[in-house]
Amino acid sequence: LMISGLARAATVFNNSEYLELAVNAANFIIKNQWVDERFHRLNYEGKVAVMAQSEDYALFIKALLDLQQASITSSNANYWLETAVKLQDEFDNFLWSLEAAGYYNSPSDVSGELILRERNYIDNATPAANGIAVANLVRLSLLTEELYYLDRAESALTAFSSIMKQSPQACPSLFVALDWYRNQTLVRTSEAEISSLITHYFPTTIYKVEADLPKNSVGLVCQGLICKKPSLNKQELLEHLEQSQNRWSK
Repeated sequence: LMISGLARAATVFNNSEYLELAVNAANFIIKNQWVDERFHRLNYEGKVAVMAQSEDYALFIKALLDLQQASITSSNANYWLETAVKLQDEFDNFLWSLEAAGYYNSPSDVSGELILRERNYIDNATPAANGIAVANLVRLSLLTEELYYLDRAESALTAFSSIMKQSPQACPSLFVALDWYRNQTLVRTSEAEISSLITHYFPTTIYKVEADLPKNSVGLVCQGLICKKPSLNKQELLEHLEQSQNRWSK
């Protein structure tokens, strides 16, 4: 959460110091807590301990995706995305529930003695792992154009739909994930346009540098598999993006 906050603050305030702090923290975790192809919760006196739990995976993948967006106009953007994809693969392999969908709290290879493997969906002082994880899946689908992630997000939301209906106040992060799923927005445009747009608050929006845009256009705003008409100037691009934020007409 701290890395995500620093990455977003770096973008909004154009503050390179915040971004440097976020990058250093993320690199420390990658170097010291991702050992032998497994992610760990702790590093104490140079030694890893305790396999990562669902919240560790979900929140760090979110942090990596936030760093990718904060670094989108730099050469580091691909590194953060590739790292997020690799960690998501591990998350899926060891914590995804094939029977019920959603993510278990603990990995399959260290849960042998548990009578019941739980799936965390209730928000407390920090958001629940499954809420964050589902939003991550939607973001990954936009950035990689892999529908596999979107299918998995839909499966998880379906699995938790009954609790969302019965106790919505208990799981706001799942509703944030649902908002990402229903209103996912991808903006394809140039680095220059992204720099001016990304400081605005547009929830459920991902930016992607695109060199091959339609002729005479500055960008495309897409939702799901449908794109609005090409934006011919910066003002039109902003208008299309603002229109994509309208939840009432959907």
